[in-house]
Amino acid sequence: MRLFLKFSLILAAILIPASVLIPRAYGISFPRQPGPATDRQVRTHHIEYMDEHQPQIVLIGDSTLVLGMDPDLLAERTGRSVYRIGIPGSASALWYLLLKNNIAETTHKPEYVLVVFRDSILTAPGYRVHGSYFELVDEYAGSNEPVFIEKSFINQMNPLEIMADKYFPLYVARTDIRNAIDARIRYFSPPLLGCDRDCTDHALGELFAGADFEPQALVDAVNAAESLLYTPRQLDFEARVERSFLPDMIDIAKENGIHLVFVRIKVESGNDSPELNKYLVDLRKYLAEKDASLLDFGDDPRLTPEHFRDSIHLNETGREIFTNLVADGMREIWGER
Repeated sequence: MRLFLKFSLILAAILIPASVLIPRAYGISFPRQPGPATDRQVRTHHIEYMDEHQPQIVLIGDSTLVLGMDPDLLAERTGRSVYRIGIPGSASALWYLLLKNNIAETTHKPEYVLVVFRDSILTAPGYRVHGSYFELVDEYAGSNEPVFIEKSFINQMNPLEIMADKYFPLYVARTDIRNAIDARIRYFSPPLLGCDRDCTDHALGELFAGADFEPQALVDAVNAAESLLYTPRQLDFEARVERSFLPDMIDIAKENGIHLVFVRIKVESGNDSPELNKYLVDLRKYLAEKDASLLDFGDDPRLTPEHFRDSIHLNETGREIFTNLVADGMREIWGER
């Protein structure tokens, strides 16, 4: 009993001052809306490019798009102008924001938007939105993004997390506090040796850029992150679809006269399971009902292990093959419409 009382007193001694000081230090008001705050700035350079060049086809995706599809070859094969928006590290949340805040805001709307995706990533709204990924996503988010905040963050929280995010300053400011502590550790000693912040950042960058890390460690890290896309919960399409950005993307495209084409790219580390096959059947049916198209090359035998540079990215030869496959698929879509 005494131990519990002592613990409670120490906890109160920490929490009460923190609850007063943290809101003042970081400009946070409580109670607050749960989820992160986005800034007012939205990157609009894609709008400017599209209004100037008026591409007929716009490609959006992550690094698998950047390394896996040649926009010039696609333009040559289809006879349509092509603009690629490939953002490494992006996922469905950022693609939704790109469509909403850039592509749909152009004066000249493209005829087609092709979304290059892997397996179940379209219904994973909380994938690649935390930590450094949030800074990337926030570049394309405005100050009022209720759909993004709800689907990528609030829907991923349990009730206790939501309460803490609304009322508990120490929980809300945890990232800022950690960054401040990291900065003090990083920049405390170097000035004693005549090395300022820029010097320290450069030295650490050179150290880690030139370090001979175990290559397999990076592969293992990528595979671990990708494993989320193959969990039983994630592969339940019917349970996930309405909580994803897929319906919102389809609605935005229809409102702007854009035909959405979802292009499933093959990955060497793919999971050929009955659950994934059922997911893809449900996805195809859903898109057909919504008048969106699906080009599925996830199991295409023309892409073999020798066409990959790593577990998810195509090499130059694979890139050419995949681009030609997409071009052929687009001609089939045009023949049907």
